Amino acid sequence: MSRVPTTETAGDVDLFYRMAREFPVRTCIFTFGLPLFALFQLINGVINDGSLLVIACFSAVVVAYSVLVTQYHVASYRRQRVTRTPAE
Repeated sequence: MSRVPTTETAGDVDLFYRMAREFPVRTCIFTFGLPLFALFQLINGVINDGSLLVIACFSAVVVAYSVLVTQYHVASYRRQRVTRTPAE
């Protein structure tokens, strides 16, 4: 079952790409850096025989936080674009 993106979702994706072009470091850190950190924590736990349940919960929280922060940054970027004064 394929889902056709709504205009709002397509608009968010377009805004995400624009934001990534304008603020590449911030976007990479919060969108890709945090989930990568969670993955490294999982790998570290497997290699060092850590508590996988605790590490998996931690990783899930980090990924959820990354999603929320990215959504916040997209909303903030959208608001900045709307409230910018037009160049005269």
